[in-house]
Amino acid sequence: MGVSGSGKTTLGQDLAARTGWPFLDGDDFHTPEARAKMAAGLGLSDEDRQPWLERLRGALLARPEVILACSSLRHSYRDVLRVPDARFVFLNVPPSLLLSRLQERGNHYAHADLLPSQLQTLEPPDRAEADVLTLHVTAQDSSADLTRLTLSALGIADAR
Repeated sequence: MGVSGSGKTTLGQDLAARTGWPFLDGDDFHTPEARAKMAAGLGLSDEDRQPWLERLRGALLARPEVILACSSLRHSYRDVLRVPDARFVFLNVPPSLLLSRLQERGNHYAHADLLPSQLQTLEPPDRAEADVLTLHVTAQDSSADLTRLTLSALGIADAR
């Protein structure tokens, strides 16, 4: 979980490759209307996100082991996704690094102009959310480093 540009998809794909679990990208569950809104630089409202969250919850309930990359920006969104045995990994990335990543990314509907609304919406996990692992990401962290750290911290075996 995290804002656009935090590395959710990269980490999720790496985790899926290392565990053998299916990978789902939350972006694939957005409606064309939601994608168009974000492509126009407009953040989604809670009303826009609710059906998306319900689709994600259904996908999580349909599989015992799955890796899902999605923003989960608010505590209430994470509550919708809290199915039995779910755990979250929050990629906490400095805004300057997020902006740099988004400016380099050209083929995605979530452009750099969406970042301010994502940061405004973000409710970082607090201590009450014991099912959330927070990774403080720097520019020096490789995706392999983050994958190893995640697997170790969550006690998940590497299937490779």
